[in-house]
Amino acid sequence: MTRLGFLLGFTGLLAASTTLVACGPVRVINALTPTRDLLVHKDMAYGSLPRQQLDIYQPAASRHNAVVVFVHGGSWASGSKDDYLFVGQAFASMGFTTVIPNYRLYPDAVFPDFINDVAQAVARLPALLNTQEEPCADPLRLILVGHSAGAHTVAMLVTDPQYLQRAGAKAQVLGWVGMAGPYDLPLDDPLVVDKFRAVQGDEANPLRLATSAVPPALLLHGTADDTVYPYHSERLATRLQQLAVPVTLREYAGTNHTRLLGSLASTLRFLNPAYEDIEQFVEQLDPPGRCPVRATAS
Repeated sequence: MTRLGFLLGFTGLLAASTTLVACGPVRVINALTPTRDLLVHKDMAYGSLPRQQLDIYQPAASRHNAVVVFVHGGSWASGSKDDYLFVGQAFASMGFTTVIPNYRLYPDAVFPDFINDVAQAVARLPALLNTQEEPCADPLRLILVGHSAGAHTVAMLVTDPQYLQRAGAKAQVLGWVGMAGPYDLPLDDPLVVDKFRAVQGDEANPLRLATSAVPPALLLHGTADDTVYPYHSERLATRLQQLAVPVTLREYAGTNHTRLLGSLASTLRFLNPAYEDIEQFVEQLDPPGRCPVRATAS
């Protein structure tokens, strides 16, 4: 490749990272994502509705007992698991079997449908996964990860146990990673109000729902995020510290809402150290083990 070609490619990737939610840039990032040593199980049903499907990313060399579940963002109105090959590959490259579910979106769904769907996906996982040694399968160990609206859903699952309990989920959440989540949810925001019209009191506010039972957290935010302002992660980190919950807050200078997530892509990890910070966190939660989890079928 010529020097000019390299610079044009570099500039294109950088531009793509600033508008990650657009369809074109996602295709570029996913096309450049290495898939060698990665097995992908597509469109596995966890419910009867069209959006109630999930994908499983299985590394050739699984090294962990825990499963990562990643919940995508999109203001509860857009987004698809099919856009996040680069995220599945990122966690698989750490040695984790990774699950990325779809969930129902507005206007077909409103709060708490989004959260109930992800809880239902979690409850279905034992039937879709197995381990090399049966004693390791019970209970299933999870690390939950979410970006933006997906981070809100993950925060709801760990601060309000009713969702996983009602879904019949038999899993232990070891910890969770919130990427640019709206944890102190402003219910009067134009992007929120219609989707959360049935909310009563603080039932959709993870900051208010948090207790000392919340599992360890890693909260990531960019200081240049003007979609979900950094105060959301800062306030939640302060609250969890008050509750004596282990929490780490990482804020990245000059990083905006989409570059935070984009930096998980193998070609964009130079943007900020989010990948390295997440890897260190999840390795501490679940050191490499004897019986890595795998999908049962494609």
